[in-house]
Amino acid sequence: MTVKMTESTNDKLVIAVSGKIDGKNSDEFKEQVKKIRDSHPDGDLVLDMDGLEYISSAGLRVILKFSKEEDDRLKLVNVSWDVMEIFSMTGFSEFINITKKMKEISVDSCELLGKGANGEVYRIDDERIVKLFSETASIDVIQREKALSQKAMIYGLPTAISFDIVKCGNRYGAVFELLNAKTLSTTIKNDPSAFDTYADSYVDLYKKLHSTVVKKEDFPSIKEIYYDYIDDCKDWYTPEQLDTLRKIVDSIPDRDTLIHGDYHANNIMIVDGQLLLIDMGDLSFGHPIFDFLATAATQVNLVKLNPAFAEVHTNMPVDKITKLWSHLIDRYFADKSEEQRQRINEQIALFSKLKVALAPAVAKGLDPAIMKASVNDAIENFLSRADELIGSVDW
Repeated sequence: MTVKMTESTNDKLVIAVSGKIDGKNSDEFKEQVKKIRDSHPDGDLVLDMDGLEYISSAGLRVILKFSKEEDDRLKLVNVSWDVMEIFSMTGFSEFINITKKMKEISVDSCELLGKGANGEVYRIDDERIVKLFSETASIDVIQREKALSQKAMIYGLPTAISFDIVKCGNRYGAVFELLNAKTLSTTIKNDPSAFDTYADSYVDLYKKLHSTVVKKEDFPSIKEIYYDYIDDCKDWYTPEQLDTLRKIVDSIPDRDTLIHGDYHANNIMIVDGQLLLIDMGDLSFGHPIFDFLATAATQVNLVKLNPAFAEVHTNMPVDKITKLWSHLIDRYFADKSEEQRQRINEQIALFSKLKVALAPAVAKGLDPAIMKASVNDAIENFLSRADELIGSVDW
């Protein structure tokens, strides 16, 4: 058994533990950790158990002592699956912050199912897929998305169950167990009859989202998310332009219904003929126009700005992209007159430039030339029309 300090900051003290902890060396383990801790009392006590092979009841009693002394500052990380089973069986995982060691995977020989601005979806085998996030995505963001997805399921939304978070080189991924799943975009692209089969379900799922009333403490506000986006774009706009963006967002009516935040056919899986949502990182509550403007950003705006990139982003040909958008407007607003639908469609298309305006924050992996074109387009064709945008959403 070895105990070694690997990091010390004001926020945390990291001590690596390896080998086996049993009745013969548990006292030594306790004393070594205590000696290091006494010399570095600040921050969380993080025990990195990447090299720990086994821990006995004597070792568990030491961990229990640390837990009482440190309260919520004790964290156990990189715990192997075998050792995690011991913590789970003894109930320690119920009151101590424990993080399992991530499995390492490779997608070199895996089928690519879909690709977006923030990552790709690969098939690992017949029963599992992995959503592989971009290198800029932190583990905290992925864990947050997993938690939001679980809450969505509680509210009755059809979403894929995430079983594990894994590493693939320098990137993180979320594994979903989906038997023979395909993205809706791939299905529509490869099967001419798929559009008629799934287009109505695509719209109905959209409407289900926007009719699901939630407790505000369960999800973030979409407006707060957009305010953060605006703050992240401070290097691209003047203070006056940033203030105008905030006023536009603030003028949109409030709602307590769900927003997906990035609803398009590449973020929907088909399993046994049923549609399941993935990519739940922007799940929030607010007015449906936030979903519409995000969808329109690719299915309307990007098609006009850069058709080739729109096809790459949505994994569908342009004719299918525009057809799916038209079907969404017609079916979602079927209770409106043709004139009203036209007005709403034009309004959404204009508001979609809000997502285009925030490209530096929402799509950091974009080609710099596309990023610059997006910002210029927003300045010329969105911010210049702020007066007609503010307070205009009335549905």
